[in-house]
Amino acid sequence: MPASPLLSLDDFCRLIANELQLDLGAVRPEARFVEDLLVDSIRMVDLLLRLEEMQITFPIEAMWDVKTVEDAYRAYMQGASAGGQAPAEARAG
Repeated sequence: MPASPLLSLDDFCRLIANELQLDLGAVRPEARFVEDLLVDSIRMVDLLLRLEEMQITFPIEAMWDVKTVEDAYRAYMQGASAGGQAPAEARAG
């Protein structure tokens, strides 16, 4: 089976908006999870678990530095470059 293409930043924002049930307009790359999107630690863990169920993983050491959506996308790309890939469910949104 060929490798799935990686999610673009726009697709990643769409996925985050969908999973957090937020308006897509609010989920911009520079949006801060806590201050702008009001994502507390419990919602963040829940989000990470749901993404993991879709086989979207992040290097655990990178998660300490995630403050914005773009930070999360960079962590996703770091994990993808280490062998992960975007599943069909996430791409289809």
